[in-house]
Amino acid sequence: MMASSPTRHHIPVEKARFSRCPTTKIGYATRNEAFDTAETMMQQGNVMRGCHITPYQCDECGQWHVYNRQIVFGR
Repeated sequence: MMASSPTRHHIPVEKARFSRCPTTKIGYATRNEAFDTAETMMQQGNVMRGCHITPYQCDECGQWHVYNRQIVFGR
């Protein structure tokens, strides 16, 4: 598949304000940016069963990341 393929996912340049942290996770400058990403991931179904995508501020880099937070236990 070529990079210019119409099926390739497009990321708007204005949304590409992220960097990588020493933990290798994508870092977002603000909680709102991480929250927007979390909502998008939930809408697209990119979430583990029994979890909710949640933003959190990283102790390593100070930026915001998202993770699968387990909300349903022991089924």
